[in-house]
Amino acid sequence: MRKWFWLALCCVGSLSRAEPVINLYTVDYPPFVIQDDPGHAQRGIAIELMSQALARSGVRAQYVDLPWKRAQMQVQTEENGCLLPLTRSPKREDLYRWVGVIDESSQSLFIPSNSKVKIHDLADLKGLRVVALLGSSMAEWLRRHLVSFSELPTTEDAYRELSSGVAAAWAVHAPVARYLVKKQGSGALPIREALKLQDTSIYLACSHKLPDDVALKLGAALKQLREDGSSARIAARYLE
Repeated sequence: MRKWFWLALCCVGSLSRAEPVINLYTVDYPPFVIQDDPGHAQRGIAIELMSQALARSGVRAQYVDLPWKRAQMQVQTEENGCLLPLTRSPKREDLYRWVGVIDESSQSLFIPSNSKVKIHDLADLKGLRVVALLGSSMAEWLRRHLVSFSELPTTEDAYRELSSGVAAAWAVHAPVARYLVKKQGSGALPIREALKLQDTSIYLACSHKLPDDVALKLGAALKQLREDGSSARIAARYLE
């Protein structure tokens, strides 16, 4: 009887030590997260990187569908939630645990290649229609630097306005601009970088309550993917 008692205690102990299933919240942000059709699996640079990081780390996860703003609030309070991808910024710094880098690039102002607009600094934007993604870190940056701009629901909307001449400049991550131009094919409007605004890092950002061992495993796996060239190879398939 005593033998079974101790076995039961061991089982309970092992269950209590079992690693949690991570809730992953994403936003449609090509080429990092691409949701082509509702009901179809997501793809993109961040999705592929996360899949490999989970396989290497042994951490289990599930994707949870939730509006992005609500997801950001949810992860701040729940124990095992993570956002993918999220740009690190001063306003967000203390809200999350920045577990691992997904991308390091820049946010810049893009204009049509044939545009006669000259942008040397932010003062040159006065009177021009500048567009950015609604609720993005780019919008946060522009607001903080007192730049007048319009927020649009999707990056496709912003590129469309730039292409049609409605907008004079588009503030966005450089990889996002490159991907959308590539996606349009031969009919795409060529664009060029008019002004680099800031270097950025896009992360897997998690709750501060996420267990240390889980965060360390995921962070180490994402670092390994960058160091062995896997991250660059994945990105190249979407951008080149």
